[in-house]
Amino acid sequence: MSRLSAVRPAYWISGVLLVVAVVVPLLVPTYAKANPHLWGFPFFYWYQLMWVFLSAILVSIAYRLVRGEERKRRAAQGLADPDAKEAGE
Repeated sequence: MSRLSAVRPAYWISGVLLVVAVVVPLLVPTYAKANPHLWGFPFFYWYQLMWVFLSAILVSIAYRLVRGEERKRRAAQGLADPDAKEAGE
């Protein structure tokens, strides 16, 4: 089995989400225009602001996917979950 086939789908999905969050706002020709306006703001400004929120959402989804996979991996290896509180606390 190759190392590439051992990578779980959650890691691929997380990678794609992170690439979208970084690359799309860098594609200047897609937003280098003034129209259409939204609430008086030119397209350039509200499009960039929209990507601030979308990127935060995409990064949080990627984080949750990777964290879930890491928990499964640690459980399969018999390791304790670092996020779980101990019963004595």
